[in-house]
Amino acid sequence: MGIVKHNKKARGSRPQPLKTEVCEVEIHALSHEAQGVSRSQDKVMFIPDTLPGETVKVQVSKEMRHFNHGKLIEVVNASDERVEPLCPHFSRCGACQLQHLASDKQLGYKQQNLHEQLTRQLKLADIPWQTPIESEPFNYRRRARLGVRFRKQQDEIIVGFREEANSHLTAIKECLVLQPSLSQLITPLQELISVLVSKSRITQLELIASDETDVVVLRHLKKMEAQDVKKLKTWAKKKNVQLFLDAGEQDKNEVSNLTCVWPEEEQPLRYWVLDKELHFNVKNFIQGNKVVNQKMLAQAQAWLAPSANETLLDLFAGIGNFSVPLAKDFKQVVAVEGISDMVKQIDHNSRQNDQENVQAMLLNLADEVLLQKLPKADAILLDPPRSGAAELMPWLAAQSSRILYVACEPSSLVRDAKVLLEAGFKLSKIGVMDMFPQTKHVETMALFVKD
Repeated sequence: MGIVKHNKKARGSRPQPLKTEVCEVEIHALSHEAQGVSRSQDKVMFIPDTLPGETVKVQVSKEMRHFNHGKLIEVVNASDERVEPLCPHFSRCGACQLQHLASDKQLGYKQQNLHEQLTRQLKLADIPWQTPIESEPFNYRRRARLGVRFRKQQDEIIVGFREEANSHLTAIKECLVLQPSLSQLITPLQELISVLVSKSRITQLELIASDETDVVVLRHLKKMEAQDVKKLKTWAKKKNVQLFLDAGEQDKNEVSNLTCVWPEEEQPLRYWVLDKELHFNVKNFIQGNKVVNQKMLAQAQAWLAPSANETLLDLFAGIGNFSVPLAKDFKQVVAVEGISDMVKQIDHNSRQNDQENVQAMLLNLADEVLLQKLPKADAILLDPPRSGAAELMPWLAAQSSRILYVACEPSSLVRDAKVLLEAGFKLSKIGVMDMFPQTKHVETMALFVKD
């Protein structure tokens, strides 16, 4: 079940003239991009929609200096793990990469990918793997952003996700990984936008499911016609969804260019985790899988094993997804976030749940000088973006706290873990979390402690 990591744009690689003949190759592994890896030729070839153990016919789609990309022509001998994708759009849509692999096998490959990176790059011999956090394979995702494109010549509106290798949109009628109520809005929205006078001005739509209602956000380039706004309002009222217009903004941290079309008075959006009620607005980041988020919080609580006299420092705190639910187990929680709107949400959510021991702090975590303002803590939790926390690691490495790192990109975790291990920390626990089944993405939780 080996996994080979590769970069789509390797340094020093140059496109070469294509050889168009079809060849038969063996698939030996699965890459971190969920592509089959063949070593049957003089160069490694990466081939989407193939699985380890398969014999396939392929054609080179891009020839590079050190490796090739291939296009699957035919599966000659299929893997026992291959299944027929449930989604009719899978062959073109870029949102999912693994629907051809049995759902109960996907997480094993994802963990093996991380295992190989840890052993190869960090020279770890005994990795303390914990039981993975799993998810329902479909109907789980509570947030998605879809592209909208007006094809003037055909007088047609396309709604869908980007294709894997380019910027083209795949027109879709449904999405099987979305929560059903969100998926069921895709076709009605396509039909609605198609009859608007301002249809060419809409470039994107976002679907969000709170625990109580569904939300639609339409991004538009120019002002919408009044008659169209009226149609949108009527549609949203009939569908019983909240609908916003987003005129775009120069500063992603602000929400001032959002207009609530329906209801007439904007209602709070909320979800519950560990019995705590968290409010958010449509621009706030929330975890995409409700069930996995619940399990993730419970695991964080167990791994941190807090005592009543301890302080928790929550970095990249968002709206307080970790801070507020975990506050009941700590004497104090300091929630640090670099986006002012989210800091306000932390304050609101802590008051909403009567958590008087949560302090929200606005701070640029990439600023080495400002980091010195952070208080001492018994435990530090960080949930950084996909790029990781490289700027923060020198400061973290100097701490003696136990550190719980929640990662959404394995390579960033491995890079940052190296700094902690070299500073005397030990990897105490690690486990993968399948936040996004059917895709190449995997989340990880790792606990580091200093002896």
